[in-house]
Amino acid sequence: MHTTMTRNRAIFVYGTILILLLQIPTYFLLRLDAEGLLLYALLLLLIVLTLWRGIVFGLISSLVLIFITGSTLLYSGISGSMTFLNPSFSMQLFFLYGIMLLILILCTGKLHELMKKQENYIKKLQEDVRKYVAIDVETGFENETRMQISVNEEMRRADRQKQTFVFMVLKIENYRKFQQLYGAKEIQHFWQQLSQKIQQTIRLTDKKFRFREDHIGLLLIDTTDKHMEVIYAKLDQALKNHQLLKGKWVTISYKTSYFTYQPLQESSFDELLKDLEREMKTSAL
Repeated sequence: MHTTMTRNRAIFVYGTILILLLQIPTYFLLRLDAEGLLLYALLLLLIVLTLWRGIVFGLISSLVLIFITGSTLLYSGISGSMTFLNPSFSMQLFFLYGIMLLILILCTGKLHELMKKQENYIKKLQEDVRKYVAIDVETGFENETRMQISVNEEMRRADRQKQTFVFMVLKIENYRKFQQLYGAKEIQHFWQQLSQKIQQTIRLTDKKFRFREDHIGLLLIDTTDKHMEVIYAKLDQALKNHQLLKGKWVTISYKTSYFTYQPLQESSFDELLKDLEREMKTSAL
């Protein structure tokens, strides 16, 4: 929180300085003819581009502008031509314009840097919240961090008691298409219905996780391969058909796979999960 407030103050200070400094070229350039208006417009464009792309892009663009405009002004002064700039726009004024341009770009670049750091910091905070808040809001299931802890604890328990368990993954097919087609309210309704059906289908002692946007993990304690046919049949019956808020029924397809953990198995949970995801195939669900 302290970091956010400090950065916000810095952004406010640099933003204020930028606005105040911008008044100087505004006062002088807008008093000139079309040439002044053109240079002022280019100045504003460079400030916007620097805010968007950063200080390196802004400085390079500024130096290119200064070189082209300065060369043109110098040529006009030597040859006496009026090809670009009015003679009233002197080299001295252009020199001051160039200095002010670089100062403004440096200030804008610092503002861009602070805003980028603030954006990344906020994203990190959001990711930390998503990662460490144990319960998924839409389903009531535990998150990925809790899944890692729970499965590793169950592996140790299985090793001690010489028992097996099954970890099963359900991946909703065409989830993003469903999301785009039906919208946020239907997605929320879908997850509420899905979680209720899973809770009603498997045992209360089994653990449920939503560890990705479209992935459900089920930790089936004291379970072996011989139980999986029955479990698949129950889940297929419960989850295959979904009723939308408007009353229409749709069929939901899932990719699914599982592994059975044997006592004292050498593979880690991360390795088993990667193998499981590679082997995931469309099954009865």
